[in-house]
Amino acid sequence: MKRVADFNEFLSDHVNINQSRLNKLNGHVDAVRTHLSRHLDDFEKVERQGSYALRTIIKPQEDREYDADILLFMKHQPGKKAADYINDAYNCLRQHGTYRDMVRRKTRCVMVDYAGDFHLDVVPCVEINGQRYICNNRTNEFEITDGTGYRDWFNEKTRITNGNLKGATRVLKYMRDHKGNFTAPSILLTTLIGMSVQDNEDDANFKTVPDTLQTVCNRINAFLRDNLSQPEIPNPVLPEETFTRHWDQNKYRNFREKFEIYTGQVNEAFSETDPRKSVQKWQKLFGEDFGKSKDNGASSGVAMAPTTVTPRKPYAR
Repeated sequence: MKRVADFNEFLSDHVNINQSRLNKLNGHVDAVRTHLSRHLDDFEKVERQGSYALRTIIKPQEDREYDADILLFMKHQPGKKAADYINDAYNCLRQHGTYRDMVRRKTRCVMVDYAGDFHLDVVPCVEINGQRYICNNRTNEFEITDGTGYRDWFNEKTRITNGNLKGATRVLKYMRDHKGNFTAPSILLTTLIGMSVQDNEDDANFKTVPDTLQTVCNRINAFLRDNLSQPEIPNPVLPEETFTRHWDQNKYRNFREKFEIYTGQVNEAFSETDPRKSVQKWQKLFGEDFGKSKDNGASSGVAMAPTTVTPRKPYAR
């Protein structure tokens, strides 16, 4: 059974980042932006990046932090090296009493660590001859990027699915964290999910979040079956960039094997007609929090028709 109402409740209560966390994150981003805009030479603007921009951040597992990324656009100055931009952002944030002991330089960003809650990655970005680049602090090289193009690509895939792709993405990220037995960086998993939606198709396979989840899982699994060895997963809007740099053949093989198992469980849960058993099969994937918020016919044995429930903010779509 689809358990549409249960999926919407599960997303609202256990998967989506909660409003208080989102408000806090937005407030900290505004504060960082304000400080940089007033004190950083060459400051241009700040934009959301990654899951923060795509609205696919999920609530962190208990006792774990989550992360959010922002692009820090800076004016390109001829003669400046890539590492200089990261150093400039780092030194500017260090000048603020609040951030002084919270920041550290990483390979491509300056991390602001709000200990025990989340960390904010500030990613310097410059435009050279019409192309955007982020900065590698270790190699001191500029690396081509197109975060805005990627966001637009994923949002178009989401439009085809009537917004359900973002819900399915969050559910799969939750399953990854809940299971904890395979590795798939969020950008890589999100790209596989987006690639499973064809540009020229209608929404027949994406009517609800569980419909979308089943379609996406089966298509990704078919792709993985066709690739015994680790394939390259390129950025769909920037083919010269690949997202498999944090994978190796062993990690890929484990992901491939686990994903096939979980796709089979999705299909079993989806096709189960007994309400109680269907909840139990979904719980096998997502844990006992799924389907526990209200009855929905699971205990009575009466099959209920799937109903459409308006998802709650902040990440309803």
